[in-house]
Amino acid sequence: MEWSISDGTTIKGPFTLLDGTVVDADKRNSPVSVDTYYITPNKCTECQGFHEEPQCAAVCPVDCCVPDEMYRETVEELLAKKEKMHI
Repeated sequence: MEWSISDGTTIKGPFTLLDGTVVDADKRNSPVSVDTYYITPNKCTECQGFHEEPQCAAVCPVDCCVPDEMYRETVEELLAKKEKMHI
């Protein structure tokens, strides 16, 4: 299923991704995978400021939600992302 940065957020217009690339928040993106669930790091806040633990891990029936070593963010960075995405 296609997705965009604006899905489920208040973001409109240009948005800067983790790698510094600027994209249109409404641009539809191809899925990372069609065979498995995936998390989009540019949108994930690990539920900081919303829940006590990441909800993907809490509901995963097979414990397959594991940290991606390529995307390590501090609690402060995750909260700042949350504030940016959910004004």
